[in-house]
Amino acid sequence: MPTAVVTGAGRGLGAAIADRFASAGWHVVRADVEGTDTYLDVTDAQGCRELAEAVQPDVWINNAGVLGAGDAATQPDQVIEQVVSVNLLGVIHGTRAALAVMREREQGRGAGHIINVGSLASWVPVPGECVYAATKAGVLSFTLGLAAELTSQGVQGIHLGVVCPDGMLTPMITDVLDDPAIAMTFTGFRQVTPERVADEVWAMVRKPRRLVSVPHWRGAQVRVFSAIPDVALRLAPVFMRLGRAGQDRVRQRLGR
Repeated sequence: MPTAVVTGAGRGLGAAIADRFASAGWHVVRADVEGTDTYLDVTDAQGCRELAEAVQPDVWINNAGVLGAGDAATQPDQVIEQVVSVNLLGVIHGTRAALAVMREREQGRGAGHIINVGSLASWVPVPGECVYAATKAGVLSFTLGLAAELTSQGVQGIHLGVVCPDGMLTPMITDVLDDPAIAMTFTGFRQVTPERVADEVWAMVRKPRRLVSVPHWRGAQVRVFSAIPDVALRLAPVFMRLGRAGQDRVRQRLGR
């Protein structure tokens, strides 16, 4: 029975990904700081290594993340450091831990899948979520750069990929639904569901891909804006207004 490790699996997207793999008959190690049987603080590099060595995963999914929305210029240092530590260093630690056990397989050619959860915020200005977006841009750059390193080293059997979802109504968002800083999360027509993203992660294991946006059309849209950053910056106030309107609609729908 193949084994998958899912970090941040205590709730939200991580729980949905874990459920998707479990429904396919996989042994799933649900790792988190609370809400699961396996404790893992992804900011602890040694803890990540010990878990990888213990369970020898076929798939490792770095999903754990925090939002930390607010004014990036005035937020407390502790908030900034937590967001960077969990969202970026946590992904780096988890990836390196999984890679260490996966590359020993198949006579050094390696075998396994590592999927990192990014965000559409990787590409465009996201006022109110600047630090979060910066960490997700780092996840994207790190994953693709490491994939290139492995290719140049002849490691053929380890597949690295990034899934970049649009805004989701997970506890990360619903816990702070009234915060005006998260308005840009609601600029899409509707929020993507964790189950939809979990299906895309499962598909990436079945047929490896380097980069998947969810939904796909939104990925194409934001990448167009990323190519014209001055235009994107000028349009940011417009998208903020659209986001606030979408945020209001969601609050009304949820009775908040």
